[in-house]
Amino acid sequence: MISRDEALARARDWAAAGRPGGTPDVELYEFDLGWVASRTEPQPTDPTRPPASTGSPTLVVDRRTGEVSQWPSLSAPDIAARYAAHRAAEGRFPDDVRQVLEQAGWYPGRDVRAAVDHWLSRFAAELDGLDCPPTARAALDEFGGLRLPQFGLYDDSTGGVNLGGGFTSHLHPTQGGVTTEAARVFAEEHDNPVFPIGNNEDGPAEIVVDADGRVFMLHWADDFYLGPDIDTALVNLVRGGRLPEADDLEW
Repeated sequence: MISRDEALARARDWAAAGRPGGTPDVELYEFDLGWVASRTEPQPTDPTRPPASTGSPTLVVDRRTGEVSQWPSLSAPDIAARYAAHRAAEGRFPDDVRQVLEQAGWYPGRDVRAAVDHWLSRFAAELDGLDCPPTARAALDEFGGLRLPQFGLYDDSTGGVNLGGGFTSHLHPTQGGVTTEAARVFAEEHDNPVFPIGNNEDGPAEIVVDADGRVFMLHWADDFYLGPDIDTALVNLVRGGRLPEADDLEW
């Protein structure tokens, strides 16, 4: 547990990094989990001229650990809310997968429902006859629009796996359109309606979810089971590897 004075000292070190001259002034916003710090920019000498720059990153100093992390240029209450959600979601995804998700633009509490509404309206004709269950809508609202690279196979030259060495997944809304033929065939064969939530470059293949939250990848070679929920499916999509066939499930 650190004090406010300790948090202020760390924030001042951060604010001064890479800047000539004296230590800039820093404002602290206190909340339950720590402090949000932002630089106090000097008033312009000529208010009629535009500022040299607009917006600057902010810092969060964790009250319990003293750990510092940089955040975008948002209001202090917004950053505090995001940080609280970030901490609450710890353990939801493995570290390697969470890093990929965050680099793609995901964060706890992410909500792109407006974009999803537009996508559903734009492709209403293509999606006609397919019900969008709450499980699919929740997945789209939180993860829609993300482009998720996949780790490739083990690389002897690097002694590890390379991100981007596998097949990338794109979650709707995407830049392209939407195909539903495989989803309709799958629903008929298994008497289990599904709704498209994305695609994978292997094949390419459709990523679909059913009313129970189970996620499948419909590939031209076979239909594969990605997991019982969207979180498990995302882990499997990012990490890659062998997947069980949908036919092996007990329906």
